[in-house]
Amino acid sequence: MKNARLAALLVSGGLCTATSASAQAPTPAEATPTANSQPAPAQPAAAPAVDDGNFFRFYGMFNPRFVASTGAMESFSQPNAVAVTAAGNPVLSVAPDKARYTFQVAQSRVGFWLNEKGPLRAQLEIDFVDFAKSTPTTASLPRVRIARVDYSFAPGHQLSMGQDWDLHAPLNPHGINLVGALFESGNSGFMRQQLKYVYNAPDFELGAAVGFPTPNNTAKAASLEIGTLPTLAVRGAYKFGKSRVGASAIATRLPFNLGEPDERISNAFAAALFSELAPSANTQVRMELNFGQNAANLGVLSLAQGRLSDDLQEVGGYISVRQSLTDRHAVYGMAGYQKVLDASKVLPSYGYGAQSGDGTPPAFSSATLASNGPGLVHNGTVRLGYEFRPAQKLALVLEGFLFQSRFSLLQMDQGRTGSERTSLGLEAGALLNF
Repeated sequence: MKNARLAALLVSGGLCTATSASAQAPTPAEATPTANSQPAPAQPAAAPAVDDGNFFRFYGMFNPRFVASTGAMESFSQPNAVAVTAAGNPVLSVAPDKARYTFQVAQSRVGFWLNEKGPLRAQLEIDFVDFAKSTPTTASLPRVRIARVDYSFAPGHQLSMGQDWDLHAPLNPHGINLVGALFESGNSGFMRQQLKYVYNAPDFELGAAVGFPTPNNTAKAASLEIGTLPTLAVRGAYKFGKSRVGASAIATRLPFNLGEPDERISNAFAAALFSELAPSANTQVRMELNFGQNAANLGVLSLAQGRLSDDLQEVGGYISVRQSLTDRHAVYGMAGYQKVLDASKVLPSYGYGAQSGDGTPPAFSSATLASNGPGLVHNGTVRLGYEFRPAQKLALVLEGFLFQSRFSLLQMDQGRTGSERTSLGLEAGALLNF
């Protein structure tokens, strides 16, 4: 009866159909700034009797932050500091050399589990991030992060369907910038609408997934729905103690100019080596090395976005280390870097509207984002942080960062501004889990 009750709730709540959205960590069970690590698959057990007290569990994380920097920053190409991922593109940014600050709460999140300890369970999680709004207050709107159903049909075997963390590249770095998370500078994971299977044994894990290539946020079904194959992802890892070392890959074939005389089909893929190590009880180390072709076309948050005329390849990776000093004090640091191998193939991420006929260069402020991808040739960052924990589920965090980014510029802009940008900054705030 209780499984029937759960099925009815899942159908009526619409959780069996995932809603399209973007960007980080599924459960706040570990109340630390490391909570944006994607979790290892749950250890499914034989179906226990459902306890009504555990049928519904509400959870969340408050993440109020202050962000300041010496120059312009950008968040996934948008010229703001909602979730910083690079120094600011000097053509898109307002007064790119001037210092700036912002207050942010949109990375806060809430969610719930249905029947979390049972063989059939569901999770819904939302946050309030909108990269097109620089410092919103009541204009923040909910954004679906996770909407999935899991079925543990035997011990160690789990099927999941819906919107969830991609099977590929399963780790995220430490830090307070949960949504930025070294994406576009070494971290190649993200979210996907998919059907995935994971086998979790004491010493190893194996997984495979079939998913949708990348979000289509327009009203019309297009080449993504009509001409593309689903993505196929695989992952394997060896586990020892609280550590694991593994490899993953995701791939599909994409059409460019579908149905046109010059239509071209190309391979898009990404592969990663990853490790999550615990050399001591107080030390955590997370690492990733990746290589890909046209990976940004797959919704992976990297740099190489292919097009009709060119395939782009890239390499990157990151390392993130956290050291607990006492029960209340911890420090952490990370470094990440991503680079497109052939810089000449990278298109600018922006364009201009109608231009004057007298040859006067357009004002930088008139530039708008185009659909050419991140427009970054390479992007690197270093972050150092300190955490003070006055209570078990509350962390006060101070985190400094340095970004060094090189952008592709239109020819008319190459003599007007430099393509290399460096920005120093600081994030300070709290992570309160409940």
